[in-house]
Amino acid sequence: MSENNVETKLPSQIIFENLKEFLRAKNAAHESIFKFHWKKMWPFNRIWPQVDFERIVRLMAEIRKNIISQQNLVITAKEKAKDFEKNFLNAVPAYLEALDKSCQGLSDIAQWKQDMLYKKIHHEAKLVRDSKSYNELLKTYEKEQADLVRAGAFVQAGWIEVVNAPRQ
Repeated sequence: MSENNVETKLPSQIIFENLKEFLRAKNAAHESIFKFHWKKMWPFNRIWPQVDFERIVRLMAEIRKNIISQQNLVITAKEKAKDFEKNFLNAVPAYLEALDKSCQGLSDIAQWKQDMLYKKIHHEAKLVRDSKSYNELLKTYEKEQADLVRAGAFVQAGWIEVVNAPRQ
């Protein structure tokens, strides 16, 4: 039965599943940095370990590498795509580019936070100057997130065409 499922999967279905996995990983990193959690409050933050920003930077680098291979998969999938898959496959490269920029922005924020932790430990932090650069990173990331959402709308519209298409 599983062999039959593998044979009937369209290239666009594989790409869509990969996109969902990339987005899940990125969203998990986003939430660990920005989402409020009671474990981050004092005195609980002395008991539980804090966010591992270095790990987030590595995860974003890994996702960005996978995006490159995904772009190559989209190119090969376009060659053998059926008509109803073309809108989806045409929207994916812009989405991958937006996801790449968003991952880079999140990685920059995580690296900034890691650097601040290091500076705080060594009493080198100058909050006024450092918070200005952090605000710039946040504004850039917010714009990249908005671009990702806009590109995602086109991918979703293309995906609906794939789902609703009659199968031969």
